[in-house]
Amino acid sequence: MQNSDKSETISLPERSPEPPVVEEPVTIDREGRETWKGQFDFLMTLVGFSVGIGNIWRFPYLCYKNGGGVFFIPYFIALFGAGIPLLFLEVSLGQFTSASGVKSWMIYPLTKGIGVATSFVVFNLNTYYVIVISWGLYYLYSCFTLGDLPWTICDPSYGEICSDNNGTGGLNNSNLVELYWEKQVLGLSSGLQNLGSVQLHMAISLLVAWIIVYACIIKGVQWTGKIVWFTGLFPYFMLIVLFIRGVTLEGAASGISYYLYPDFSKLSEGTVWLDAGTQVFFSMSLGLGSMQTLGSYNHFHHNCLRDCIVYAIINCCTSIFGGICIFSVLGYMAHEMDLPISEVTRGGPGLTFIAYPKAISLMPTMTKLLSIMFFLMLIFLGLDSQFVGVEGFTSQFMDAFPKMFAFKHSRAVFITVLSIVYYFIGLIMTTEGGMYIFQIMDFYSASGIVLLFVCFCETIAVAYFYGSRRYVNDLEYMLGFKTPVYFQISWLVITPVTCVLIAGIFLATIQPLTYGNYTYPTWSQFLGWGITSVTCLTIPVTMFVQCITSKGDLEGLITAVYKKHQVHSKSEHPYVIKGTPSAQQNNLQETEFNIRTTECI
Repeated sequence: MQNSDKSETISLPERSPEPPVVEEPVTIDREGRETWKGQFDFLMTLVGFSVGIGNIWRFPYLCYKNGGGVFFIPYFIALFGAGIPLLFLEVSLGQFTSASGVKSWMIYPLTKGIGVATSFVVFNLNTYYVIVISWGLYYLYSCFTLGDLPWTICDPSYGEICSDNNGTGGLNNSNLVELYWEKQVLGLSSGLQNLGSVQLHMAISLLVAWIIVYACIIKGVQWTGKIVWFTGLFPYFMLIVLFIRGVTLEGAASGISYYLYPDFSKLSEGTVWLDAGTQVFFSMSLGLGSMQTLGSYNHFHHNCLRDCIVYAIINCCTSIFGGICIFSVLGYMAHEMDLPISEVTRGGPGLTFIAYPKAISLMPTMTKLLSIMFFLMLIFLGLDSQFVGVEGFTSQFMDAFPKMFAFKHSRAVFITVLSIVYYFIGLIMTTEGGMYIFQIMDFYSASGIVLLFVCFCETIAVAYFYGSRRYVNDLEYMLGFKTPVYFQISWLVITPVTCVLIAGIFLATIQPLTYGNYTYPTWSQFLGWGITSVTCLTIPVTMFVQCITSKGDLEGLITAVYKKHQVHSKSEHPYVIKGTPSAQQNNLQETEFNIRTTECI
């Protein structure tokens, strides 16, 4: 074939001498994939998914545990060094590929094990996170009982401890709240060796929680985008109300001072940096694959960088503001109980359901109203996180196996079956020993080392396998402007180093899991690490399986597209083509193949 301007002939490797046939563009995602209906639906869903109970309680708890205001230093370092770069990477990857989970990692097929791992993580998270919502629903129901709040009286079912005539058994409010939590709500057993039976009231609460989640997601992402405007904003209204009430209480100033006062000596302790890093990863929902799912519903040229930055600011400010709300109340508790603030409450999964009910019970007026408002806030904080997590897993699974869902109403059928399966799995955490199972799942399956390992692999896959410069060029084409060099440097160096350092501290300082005075047996630690290993090993195992089943076609495992002319379905624009000599020569034949290509560096 001759060039129109020159008589020089260009030799194309492995090219048939016959005139080339023009091929039609091939799309990479499911036909008819939904997109967000409103301009800000994506941002509101980000806020609703990630701003949850962890922001309101875990962040303040970590602050006063790790030196008060000085905790902000490692927190912001982790936020800018790893949190924001990873958030932008996950969202932009989903938007660029218009896919989630395994399919989004087909930009470099050898790394699709990362998508498998994130599916495991979000599946596990959905299994146990809904239990928190069911606790909140039961407390909300208890607020509507006649008479005093049930955690302010000593029920005879608690045993001899409530044998006196005044109905309190000589107990103060602090002990009564803990008794209600462990004996009435949890029915807590002596340990893992005694799981006991399913508690009917918690099984019903869990069923109600799943019915609400199911109703929120069954109609699709456009319906979900509308719901988060309420479930995402309502908790902020409640926070403002609780803030106004909290700062007007006697002793509130001492509580806020305790929260913000910096103890710089804590910076030398490794656990402070560990807590800061894990809080950033967990509160921003990184490593779950759900951010890619949410990004995949964006239009191809949507400015997701702007939304990621706005979301990161909202997430951070919510955590700090939530701390002020909580510690103003803890300061009041310390004043009323005449105790140091460090002794008025304890950490652990039940922190939310012990400290604040305890504080409300000490208030002279509006105890029922404030209780209802508080538990409504917790329920909405949990609900939007839960239903977006379920939506994330649904999309990842359906994208990975499109042929299984090539029938009408396939999404509704899958969500229905999935919700039923989730409910029956969750029943084990409504038993008398369910709290112990809950804590194992929380510690080993969807936080800590799992998130760190998955996020590390994500940055390595994009920065070194696919190529950071190449990905930056893709983003420039997608967004219409150059992304700051800060992101490329972070993906190449800062973020993976941060992940490794935090993981090292985590492993060096890890202690046996405990709940109160109960120390988990050794076999349960092995069980937990088994759950962790299954998730982490999916990445190297998937790579290995791909290599041995490739039949020598290793080029297919490192080529970022299925075919050289493959285009993005929403824009009719192609991916960047792998920069081999043959690909570069093919690019010269743009008119012949009726495609457009972008420069690959």
